[in-house]
Amino acid sequence: MADIKRTGFRVIRKSAHLSHRVLKKGASFTAKVEDKTTRIITGKDFSVQLDESIPIEKALYNGIKFNIAPLNPALPAVGREGKVTLLLPSLNKQSFFGGTATALIVAAKLALKLNKDLRIVETLAPGGKAGLGDFLENNGLHLKNDVELIDVSARTHDRYGYIDLHPEDVFIASAWWDARLIGQLPLKSKFIYLIQDFEPIFYANSDEYVLAESTYHMKNFIPLCNTRLMHEFMEYKGYEYIATNALWFEPAVSRMAQGYSTKNSGKKRIFLYGRPSVPRNLFYTALSALNQVFDTGKLSVNDWEIFMAGQDKLPSIVLSTGIPVQNLGKLSMDDYTQFVKTVDVAISPMMAPHPNYPTLEFASAGAAVVTTKYETKTDLSRYSKNILLADLNIESLAYNIVEAANIDYEKRIENLKSNDIEASWDATLEKVLNQLVKNFK
Repeated sequence: MADIKRTGFRVIRKSAHLSHRVLKKGASFTAKVEDKTTRIITGKDFSVQLDESIPIEKALYNGIKFNIAPLNPALPAVGREGKVTLLLPSLNKQSFFGGTATALIVAAKLALKLNKDLRIVETLAPGGKAGLGDFLENNGLHLKNDVELIDVSARTHDRYGYIDLHPEDVFIASAWWDARLIGQLPLKSKFIYLIQDFEPIFYANSDEYVLAESTYHMKNFIPLCNTRLMHEFMEYKGYEYIATNALWFEPAVSRMAQGYSTKNSGKKRIFLYGRPSVPRNLFYTALSALNQVFDTGKLSVNDWEIFMAGQDKLPSIVLSTGIPVQNLGKLSMDDYTQFVKTVDVAISPMMAPHPNYPTLEFASAGAAVVTTKYETKTDLSRYSKNILLADLNIESLAYNIVEAANIDYEKRIENLKSNDIEASWDATLEKVLNQLVKNFK
């Protein structure tokens, strides 16, 4: 099948080459001209000076990678009551995982506690509400009215994005740019800043780093940290306002309800969280460690099979010993839940201060999990004895993969008795939601 696809692309390439020759490369030239002129007009390319001067808003909003054009407040409709308003980069069914799912659950549960409707504002790209109703129902979130969706992603320096404000609105942000947008609004109350990662490290030394980090110095928000580890890290970094005022909770990601890992009668199974598009997942470092483990004979190719998942359209990768790392792509939640129970060793690196969700999910089902240390994240035994932390290098990852593989099935299941990984969002959020309700009532 791959050869057929490759042949097809070669035919397309050859046709394009001939067309270029026939058209004297006119099509290519015009395409380049169109792209170049677009970037010049929008102010993203300064190789040609188009204007004598431009307003600072155009320079800033077109130059920063994310849409930081501010929201413009508007009066609410007559009779409208206050709502819980969650800002998200985009809403679509592919995003109902991880941090986005957590933000939706927190916002919906707070709306129920406050007896308010839920409103979602898309700030970077339109996604639509497809799948949202099912997601809320599957998580036991039975809102009394439909969720309102507002798209302000098309705003620019000369095209405003309006959002109506009510004195009793409760705003929630997770991404740094959304926190920045809310922080500029004339709100009656502080907004909730759901801190799920240390976002400045997503970028190299850059304007985006500075802008992301600056949001932690604001004081018009209630910090809500996803995991105690995240709160400890922010305290360690010296963000005094967050350290003093933050609430924190542990995510309810346990897979125990779906059953323990099964004991494989044939080959045992390794899983790699395979997302090369997300640099902090250290895909190539983990892949190199896996290759080293089998190349040195620490694990036998005859005893193991390897899978990866998390990103579509990746080819399976054959290690130097010939054992394939088979890509399952982006699994549905049902398929993922079932797959978790078949894994003996999970490799889920994360160059970040928090325990990523796959680490907790696999450990809760009885797999041995290898993840990575990062600054204050040096011990995850508070969650599970099935979690091993490696240093940030290939050799340490390889060593810990072998250590995890040597934990037998019975020991992994025995370790589940001392696990402390939450299974119920009601239980883990109850305390912080009650504290938030006091703030807004």
